[in-house]
Amino acid sequence: MKVTTIALGLSLATATLFANSTGKEIFDTNCKPCHATIVGIDTQVEGEYKPVFLAPYVGEVVAKLKKETGTKEAFRAYIADYINEPDKRKSLYGKRAIKKFGLMPPLKGVLSSEDIDHLVDYLYNEEYKLKDIKKPEPKKVVKVDPRAKLFDKNCKPCHATAIGIDTQVEGEYKLEFPAPYVADVVKKIAKKTGSKEKFVEYIKEYINDPDMRKSLYGKRAIKKFGLMPPLKGVMSDQEVTQLANYLYETYNK
Repeated sequence: MKVTTIALGLSLATATLFANSTGKEIFDTNCKPCHATIVGIDTQVEGEYKPVFLAPYVGEVVAKLKKETGTKEAFRAYIADYINEPDKRKSLYGKRAIKKFGLMPPLKGVLSSEDIDHLVDYLYNEEYKLKDIKKPEPKKVVKVDPRAKLFDKNCKPCHATAIGIDTQVEGEYKLEFPAPYVADVVKKIAKKTGSKEKFVEYIKEYINDPDMRKSLYGKRAIKKFGLMPPLKGVMSDQEVTQLANYLYETYNK
């Protein structure tokens, strides 16, 4: 596996740097790239964004291992044995997870006994926790605006449903959508049109008959996302007006 080879290569190349390393430094070099670096998001469940990693998330692994071993001493013994000689039979995960993630590369000879002690302390004390992953707030029961149904059916699939995450900048996780994000579009149109009435007029004309010449986005964006499909005949004139008003009132903030 390419990822496994790269991870192992990085670990071996930095082995001599660990003489005075802290648990965090050892973790960041050997564990974080696969077990704590977000590479995408799972949006299979409506409204829920679950981070995706190259290997089981470190928090889940540690919780599972603590439960299985019972003591810090047993926890350390398992870690030392497993990272030096990973084996399907020793794994706490089943065949499905191993098939999905693969077996981790061995770190035998990369970490000293002292390094493993530092790493175990770091893991056991759960100092690795990702601060930028927030737990979702409890759902509140709210009255749904009937106009929102028009938005959910005709706009949300492309302009407000995340399909990925951009992690080009370290520590920044930007959601990606099939089309420009709805709030960005609305603010751009509101600024261009100058009033609610002209905003509604623009929306009604554009969604019925999309045209590159009418678009507020340049060729680069159109090349990336394509031109939206016309919605002429999909909604009545009254529904389009309601939708335009909903967009202005909800996202032009």
